[in-house]
Amino acid sequence: MAISKKFLCVLVFWLTASALLPLSAQRTRELSVAGLIYDLKHPEGDRRKQAATLLGQNKVREAVPELIQLTEDTDGSIRLEALRALVRINDTRALKAYTRLTHDPKKEVQKKAIEGVTNMYVVGEGGFTKGLQKVADVFNPFRDDYNPLMVEPFVPVSQDVKDALAELLFASDTGIRKDAAVALGILRAQSALPTIEHALSVETSDGVKVELIRTIYKIGDPSAGPAIIPLVRDADKKVHDEAIFTLGHLRVTEAVPLLKELYLSGVEERRKVLGFVPVSGKDDLHRKLLEALAYMGDSSCQELFLEALLDPRDSYRLYAAEGLGRTGESSHLTEVGRRYLQEESSKVKLAMSFALYQLGREDHLIDLVGRLDKDQAYYYLLELNSREIQELYPYLRSEKQAIRIRLLEIIGLRGDPSAVPIIQGMMTGSDPELVAAANLAMRRLQSRGISD
Repeated sequence: MAISKKFLCVLVFWLTASALLPLSAQRTRELSVAGLIYDLKHPEGDRRKQAATLLGQNKVREAVPELIQLTEDTDGSIRLEALRALVRINDTRALKAYTRLTHDPKKEVQKKAIEGVTNMYVVGEGGFTKGLQKVADVFNPFRDDYNPLMVEPFVPVSQDVKDALAELLFASDTGIRKDAAVALGILRAQSALPTIEHALSVETSDGVKVELIRTIYKIGDPSAGPAIIPLVRDADKKVHDEAIFTLGHLRVTEAVPLLKELYLSGVEERRKVLGFVPVSGKDDLHRKLLEALAYMGDSSCQELFLEALLDPRDSYRLYAAEGLGRTGESSHLTEVGRRYLQEESSKVKLAMSFALYQLGREDHLIDLVGRLDKDQAYYYLLELNSREIQELYPYLRSEKQAIRIRLLEIIGLRGDPSAVPIIQGMMTGSDPELVAAANLAMRRLQSRGISD
């Protein structure tokens, strides 16, 4: 019994202390924040730096004005720590400071400023590409591999920001140039395109060349194609691979003769030397040339596509079908239809469905919509013109939520004014994901000048 009484006393004390703790902790927290903000102006540099670190780690927004002032400190390491704190907090008030600091004399400050200005536009409501939302303290848009992140077209990006980043394309440091190129691509800096093209023509680093080409791809303007065409023959594999991919996906028709020549020369050389064309899964360059040509769908490549349609490799038959479909030549309808019935690969069969639809077999649209859970079908439907997009409207009544959401994405990106009343009708409802998708589709339509 004595043990029970002792336990009860301890429990009562713990409950009493717990009830008082939140108020005490709150007072301590308020005092410490005020003290840390005060320390940002402390005469001792270590105190200023430590205060900036702690405020950033705790994302204290009320400290933003003082942290912005601290980015003008004469000590570069303190400027860097203040900037790191601002990037973690990710407050729009710091945008001008980021822009200024992209030209800081300290390289580490410049790199962090580029990261900060990029995060400002892609972290938060509406600015990020679907599926790629990140938080500021873990998001790194400057990793080595390709980053597909892009701001939505309705997100306004400051011209000062774009100008500052464009200037950095000629910085002495390779890393700074590379990060600036990545940032310009993420922000879809159309106005910087002439500067990007010039930078590409004088760039010596292969890694930066790759990022500049990727930036042109993200901006999506085929007028920049002539700046990329010479890089198809670049000695670096990553550079010429990126150039081929981008020329194809931007449909730079001026590049067709060169890409076709390179593709056919490889075939003829092997036929001449070996007496036949060997099949190899490692024939990487040849495959990428075919992919680029297929995306353009130029009528001069019809024979090339017909031959590849008989290839034992799945990827070759897939690109051949896509290419024939994009030519729009209905004379190939019978051959593609025959191959469709014989095809065993689901991916190649889907490509043939796309081709058949493009060549006039409208019944194959249901195949594409039914496979919208696959990115392959999604990107095919993104190629539809505004009249064809209207044929997707009835499928918005699908019982599958995932299909309806993807259709809303496609209609928002490719639709015309006829989509407005349909999307408006879906902007209210009980399903929050569908409502969000409909609202995003409407914002995308409006960003393209389409409204009711």
